[in-house]
Amino acid sequence: MKKILFACDLDNTLIHSYRKKKEGDVCVEWLNGNEQGFISGTVRDEMAGLQKYVDLIPVTTRSIEQYLRIRWKEDAVPAYAITTNGAIALRRELVDESWREVSERMVSRYKEELVRILAELEKEDDYRVCRIVDSMYVFASCKDGVDIAGKVKAYSSRTVLHVVASGRKIYFLPPEFNKGHALQRLIRQQAPDVVLAAGDSEMDIPMLELADLAFCKKEIFDSIQNPKKRLFRDEMDLLSSVRNFLEEIG
Repeated sequence: MKKILFACDLDNTLIHSYRKKKEGDVCVEWLNGNEQGFISGTVRDEMAGLQKYVDLIPVTTRSIEQYLRIRWKEDAVPAYAITTNGAIALRRELVDESWREVSERMVSRYKEELVRILAELEKEDDYRVCRIVDSMYVFASCKDGVDIAGKVKAYSSRTVLHVVASGRKIYFLPPEFNKGHALQRLIRQQAPDVVLAAGDSEMDIPMLELADLAFCKKEIFDSIQNPKKRLFRDEMDLLSSVRNFLEEIG
């Protein structure tokens, strides 16, 4: 049987917030006692079965702490997960120190720049929160009314960090910390025969471009150059698409 690696984004790909909760969804994440993240009950129940055929590896920009808030079914916890936009790997929810050591060497040249950018952000009154995440990148959550595109353009012109927005959030990332580079590291580590990837945002494009088959939401579909791409609507549709692919390859 072929070894299939499935690199899957989390938010708005495999799970979604309470704002998008649908009938039949179940909560898999709580924040301060409040329901936060949801997944289709069907998808949650079938994740263990799916992992008999593919190595499902969540690849997320979430911090370690944010990822560990997610409570998968006991028999469906992914054996491996990538957090912090590729900088951290978790093996059975424990930090993979060998992966972290490589990332620490990568980020070392940007440490002063991360501190400088954070100091600049803290001088402005445009953010609800700004912080350094897992010692690897800077995150800022913008207040209502902030010109996010303008902020991205302005900061991109004066830092070597990669500046990218997702909704009302802005990320300041060392160039090496993107999901495409993380997927390359995974491929070298795990030597799969086939690579699948799924995502919904600009942050996911680097790994979608590398996949043997890329599952994309409509918001980024036209931006993906990979000719082997397929559209999906939600996690139920994604599960169905992966099943169809498994049937195609026998």
